[in-house]
Amino acid sequence: MILRGPHRPDLLKNETLPDLLEATAIRAPDKAALIFGERTLSYAELNTAADRVASCLIGLGVRPGQAVGLWLPRGLELLIAQAGITKAGAAWLPFDADTPTVRIDVCLDDAQSPGLLTCRSFMPLPEDYIRPLWVLEDLLESLPVDSTLARRGDDFTPDCPAYVIYTSGSTGKPKGILVNHRSISHFLRSENEVLGVRADDRVYQGFSVAFDMSFEEIWISYLVGATLWLAPREITGDPDALPQALEDNKISVLHAVPTLLSLFPRDISGLRLINLGGEMCPQALVERWATPERKLFNTYGPTEATVSASLAELHRGEPVTIGKPLPNYGLLVVDTELNLLPQGETGELCIIGPGVAEGYLGRPDLTAEKFVSNPYANGEHEARLYHTGDMARIDEAGNI
Repeated sequence: MILRGPHRPDLLKNETLPDLLEATAIRAPDKAALIFGERTLSYAELNTAADRVASCLIGLGVRPGQAVGLWLPRGLELLIAQAGITKAGAAWLPFDADTPTVRIDVCLDDAQSPGLLTCRSFMPLPEDYIRPLWVLEDLLESLPVDSTLARRGDDFTPDCPAYVIYTSGSTGKPKGILVNHRSISHFLRSENEVLGVRADDRVYQGFSVAFDMSFEEIWISYLVGATLWLAPREITGDPDALPQALEDNKISVLHAVPTLLSLFPRDISGLRLINLGGEMCPQALVERWATPERKLFNTYGPTEATVSASLAELHRGEPVTIGKPLPNYGLLVVDTELNLLPQGETGELCIIGPGVAEGYLGRPDLTAEKFVSNPYANGEHEARLYHTGDMARIDEAGNI
């Protein structure tokens, strides 16, 4: 059986991530985009700062199609650098702050990256580190405030890579998943058609940029013009301190893994929307956190399908599922021969739609195994199918 999300061709636009950020900076230049500690950046300030980073990178020879390493601690500079890389036309390849340099090198080599964008607080690196290393503060200090900024060229299109995320497969060897601008820009619009994050929301930003659920926090906020509150690192993992911080900062939207939410010792007033993902959601969480005044969502999707592919609004007294496909996505339950299974039978879950990635960088064998021609295609965005390896069934209500 195939479940298809709502057919929404209006969400399939010829756009890139810089287009989304720049549109909001024009529409709401003075709106607070980022808050971190005592510092606040408006959308105009964020866009201008990212333009300066982009100009520096373009001057260093960075071009569309390349993946620039992104390795900075939590804070405004990390998100400025991320936006700067994409405004230069390149893809970013993100790393957690505590990632060993050995793993960084493995991923950068695999992606044939031209260099690593980092910061002074991570210096000095080992003496034998020979890769091009760009220190954000040094780049910006070398660029006069009144200088003419370099701009990305016409070779930057929605089909260019937007980011590369490496996951460790069953063999432990990192797998690089490349997602283009067309796919991620569509995802942001598609998922938010269901979530409904608004310009007047204050959104908690707690995920690492190396985890693609961070897109739901950061770039959906940029899309609609919401305000992001960046939690200090010491608070993100403290379930006792975080609820109070969320209340103090008037957070209305929380994206989280179920484990974190389950550790909160109390409710949080002002939260109107909670979006869960990345793990199985226990029924007990639904009974505790779903209220008539608050929407509680459960999302599902591998990185290979661009963040998420399905979403369920959860209610007390109802079973937890991963819901139905997002607009323009499709989910199939199949047997080992790729035959569709009827409703109620368990088989492998496969994903179709504009979020299906190109494949794995430099891994044609694995790409051919997991990304296959879709025999049930209905339109250009369904030509390819991704094997998730997860087992699923479609229940009597049409939920996965």
